[in-house]
Amino acid sequence: MNSRERFFTALNHKEPDRIPLDLGAGKACNFNVNFYKELLKYFGIEEEIIFAEKRSQTIIVSDTMLEKLECDVRKPYPFFKKGASPKEWEDKDYYYMKNNFGSTMRMPKVDGHYYDVWKMPLADATEEEDANYQWPSAPEIHPDGVTRAKKYQAAGYPVTFDQHMGNGLLQNGPRLYGYENWFSMLIEEEDRANRNLDKLLELKMKFFDNVIEAFGDAVDVLVENDDLGTQVAPFISLDIFRKYFKPRWKILFDHIKTKSKAKIEFHSDGAMSVFIPDLIDAGVDILNPLQISCKGMDPARIKKEFGKDLSFWGGGVETQSVLPFGTPEEVRENVKRNIEALRKDGGFIFSTVHNVQEGVPIKNFIAMWETFIENRDY
Repeated sequence: MNSRERFFTALNHKEPDRIPLDLGAGKACNFNVNFYKELLKYFGIEEEIIFAEKRSQTIIVSDTMLEKLECDVRKPYPFFKKGASPKEWEDKDYYYMKNNFGSTMRMPKVDGHYYDVWKMPLADATEEEDANYQWPSAPEIHPDGVTRAKKYQAAGYPVTFDQHMGNGLLQNGPRLYGYENWFSMLIEEEDRANRNLDKLLELKMKFFDNVIEAFGDAVDVLVENDDLGTQVAPFISLDIFRKYFKPRWKILFDHIKTKSKAKIEFHSDGAMSVFIPDLIDAGVDILNPLQISCKGMDPARIKKEFGKDLSFWGGGVETQSVLPFGTPEEVRENVKRNIEALRKDGGFIFSTVHNVQEGVPIKNFIAMWETFIENRDY
């Protein structure tokens, strides 16, 4: 099988020749820029570093590295035409950027790892002032990315486009209003929350219209995201989810599926298993990344309960404690246990639970990768 055949066999819940691998193409399956530099050094590869998302300090993994790691998935870039990039500046202590929603983020120059949200454009707004907020336009897709996607498909690779419009329906609100204001609004100001969510849904539909019009059949997976869970519990109740969010996800996913054959991948970290049946009902095909260390997210249980209807992209190794702080042997055992839990009957794309961060020992990453190679065949 080539990579594309292997990938779709797995997504059709059948066992391919071996488990497909993604390290660097899928949503939240990437590398921190400083770890990537160490990985390049390990393999003796020299190349220009290109950021995929500066906010999270993740990069575009080169075809050379993807081939070295024997990865099955590809991501086309550049993503958008000029004008979609955030505004950037700096002072003596911080790097700053303002995204197209008007949220300002900053990263410390000393020991900084990410850009965190610093100022929200509607943090002090009244309901009347919401009407003056200037919503962004959906960006246009860069034609060079489409050309690259077609070349990847012709070479036998599946293509995923992991970009999305803003953050998720739940988590975009805190970037506009702040967490306390947004979560209070969901309880106390239903009409106001609905107006915000309807506008965001409209933008997301326009965004995916742009993507589908540009790529046509040259994209195999489209990604939406939200973070529905903390480490130990959901962010919101199931009732609130069903009141505000599930109906809008279903509208969006139905809209996409009327125009595209692409599979829909939904990204959510955290303890979010309570929402999985509703996400399946809304039209989700793939869950990413399956944060196996969170409460209720045991991979064997999740696979048993939902594996007939849902594929899992991630969950290959725990990235908060095992990969950065465990021994190579502990990494190997974690990888073998997760593969055993998720491999049966396909429906599994091996990847890390989240982006590989700065400070992860190279020996641990190589232990993960080699263990996968040794255990990937069906």
